[in-house]
Amino acid sequence: MTTSADLLRSHTPKGARARENILRAAEKLFAAGGFHGASMRDVAEAVGVPLASVVYHFAKKEQLYAAVLGEIGEQLVAQMTPVLDDEGRPWSERLDGIVRALVGWTDSHPGRVKLLLRELLDNPARVARASKLPLAPVLLRLSSFVEGGMKAGAFRRVVPETSVLHLVGAVSYTVAARPTVRRIVGLARDRRITTSYEREAIAFARRMFLAD
Repeated sequence: MTTSADLLRSHTPKGARARENILRAAEKLFAAGGFHGASMRDVAEAVGVPLASVVYHFAKKEQLYAAVLGEIGEQLVAQMTPVLDDEGRPWSERLDGIVRALVGWTDSHPGRVKLLLRELLDNPARVARASKLPLAPVLLRLSSFVEGGMKAGAFRRVVPETSVLHLVGAVSYTVAARPTVRRIVGLARDRRITTSYEREAIAFARRMFLAD
């Protein structure tokens, strides 16, 4: 969790640049090895600064990790917010827009997808002690959208959280699996997967959510 003290340390232009460099290096390391696979010293070496410089901006590794996840969660919510807030469009069009935003984000940020999957799989004990869950807004905003569609009669009766996890999980797994799948099926079929990815994700979401 990033505290007000952490932000005060990074309020100058130089401090802000240093903090950004630390976050980007940490993100790559955490994506590759998870929370336990990278130390604060590893981050310092990746940035090319003394360990004390990393500790100056983030006193503990938990704070650095939470800041990385928090940025990812905020970016993903921001990607979907214009569609989530566009109440003038039909529910089916908003659903399609959310899937397009989700597909576009995951396709553009495979490293972040990998990090999110690692967080969910590798760190249940750490999450149980966390004072803040950075990914909560993603689940809550999407679940609220599904509940609204159900109340309007546009969506079938589902458990919103479960269905959202199915959708986000399916899209995330597709991105995470692509390097392996590409080796299995070859480049020609992989290109077909690329061109069909968004279309089939939308079709999957429609079958899951839209009322008959």
